Amino acid sequence: MTPIPQFIYNRSNQLAMIIFVPIFALLFISIYSPFDFDRIDTDTRFLAWLNISRELVVQLITIFLILIGMAVAAISRWLMNIHTRRHTMSYVTYISWIACEILAMSVIFTLAAVLFTETEKGVITLFRNSLVKTFLILLIPYTMCYIYFIWQERVAQLRLLRERIAEDETALQAAYVQIYDEKGEMRLSVRRENLLLIESADNYICVWYKNNNMPKKVLVRNRLKQVAEQLASTHIQRCHRSYLVNIDHIKVLRREKEGVFVELGIEGVPDVPISKTYSDSIQKWLTASSAEA
Repeated sequence: MTPIPQFIYNRSNQLAMIIFVPIFALLFISIYSPFDFDRIDTDTRFLAWLNISRELVVQLITIFLILIGMAVAAISRWLMNIHTRRHTMSYVTYISWIACEILAMSVIFTLAAVLFTETEKGVITLFRNSLVKTFLILLIPYTMCYIYFIWQERVAQLRLLRERIAEDETALQAAYVQIYDEKGEMRLSVRRENLLLIESADNYICVWYKNNNMPKKVLVRNRLKQVAEQLASTHIQRCHRSYLVNIDHIKVLRREKEGVFVELGIEGVPDVPISKTYSDSIQKWLTASSAEA
């Protein structure tokens, strides 16, 4: 059998139903008097000693019956909570459970009609009328609650979906490097691990990257300084006034008379010079990168 969604019978929603349904029923019964409580026999020994108006008696009995109905619902939902801890509840089981609640309340309303009202109707007729009226009265708040629960669940799912989409977009942005031109238009998007180096070429930058394990390069009109600021928090760091290098691709750090150079170990890709200005920061990034690995 198809299981009912868990949000229908979770604790918070059950509590909301226990509170909302009796309040709705009290207002409905007070306005429309579907159970003929206006026919209360004020001459009975049960009520004569109260010495209060018929209208107040009707209200008191109505409130009393609603409280009993609320107690029935609370006990029923408590038992349902125990049941669902061990078993999966199907639609058939849930509907049967609700039917038992309505049946129990109908019995209580029938007894109230027998005890407190002047009527010539038989018990079976009173029970049948109570059953129909109880079902119709509870149908409205139950339906309202279920619609609200479904809407609430859909909102929660939509919020979760948006959070996941935002996380995916963040992860995607973290995985790719976007290279923009001086007008702010994106000219290149490359996976971070495929970006090798960026070198200054007058009013352009030359972006070196791997594609199918082959080195490629593309010219973009922009200044190296702007790109360096954009990538400052990544492993693509400035190592020279004319170069940015991907720390993760450095294979060899070589010191010569002309200065310090790094090799990326890819044929066709030039060695990258390291100036004294950026030597310490590159060393720190290399140390941190080795520790992460």
